[in-house]
Amino acid sequence: MFLEYLPGAVAALVDHRDRILKVHKLPTSCVPSWLVSLGNVLILAREEIVAALLGLMVELRGLQPRFLGKEESLEDVVAEGSLAAVVIDCDHPQCSESFLETVRHSGAVPILFSPFRMQAEVREVAARHGTRSFTLPTDPDTFGRMLEA
Repeated sequence: MFLEYLPGAVAALVDHRDRILKVHKLPTSCVPSWLVSLGNVLILAREEIVAALLGLMVELRGLQPRFLGKEESLEDVVAEGSLAAVVIDCDHPQCSESFLETVRHSGAVPILFSPFRMQAEVREVAARHGTRSFTLPTDPDTFGRMLEA
């Protein structure tokens, strides 16, 4: 779904004279105020390509994707309190009930996803943990509704 839009989007962003990819962001004035307040979204995926795809979809919503640095502690990043949401692969090694509680206590919203599991499975895991969920592939609007709800 989303991947079918990607080649056109990338082609539109490439300056054919320089062959340089230019990243454009929406001006804050074009983003609804209720989205601006959301801020940073931490993405925890097992595969880098999945994290990159989700990061792109976060940016399409006018938000700032955040990825865990090699030297950063997950607990420290969440404890900073600057996150609006944490999108985490339900099969990620650090996805646990205690981590989801830590996310909630920081004021961020945990959102579970899976690029491999069936939607019913992910929905069941999310219901057990009292959080939102989605599966990949997904379209930008569905993903955006997860961030907005």
